[in-house]
Amino acid sequence: MIAQSSLEEHIEIIERYIALLLGVEDRSIPSVYHVEKELFILSKANPNVARVLHFVPHSYGAYSDVVRNIVYDSDYVDIRNGRITLNAKGKRKFKELVKKYGDDPRFKQFLATLKMVRKIYDKLSRDELLFLMYITYPEYRENSTYYEKLIKRKKELAQSLLRKGLITKKRYEEIVKE
Repeated sequence: MIAQSSLEEHIEIIERYIALLLGVEDRSIPSVYHVEKELFILSKANPNVARVLHFVPHSYGAYSDVVRNIVYDSDYVDIRNGRITLNAKGKRKFKELVKKYGDDPRFKQFLATLKMVRKIYDKLSRDELLFLMYITYPEYRENSTYYEKLIKRKKELAQSLLRKGLITKKRYEEIVKE
């Protein structure tokens, strides 16, 4: 029974991360890929998140069964036309978390990091997002069924990332030469 309790606590923590990611901005996230990859980026930036969220190389890069299942099955989340948003219950959960931890400077910094992640990655198309993940974390190309399709469009995708300010001119040139 201890293992079940621990699993439930683990899932509750991930649900909180998802609620915070969705609630930190007053707009939906473009897709489940975005939720997953934004949490992946967060796990790379925050050791506490990395202890809870685990990703494996998969067809579309870094993948988490747990994140996907929570997004699709959570009673905090609504999915409309592929876009992910908090529903009324999720918004209440977000407000509860902010009220409970809002005075903690580390929590404020965490929210600022979430806002930055949303600001950067929400504006990407699915292909731009996946391409950026593959070039930044090449170890997640393993098992990918989509990387070969994207690499055929690397110049176009790299130009788009450059235009959006997500890669430098030097990085663009490296990508195109690869």
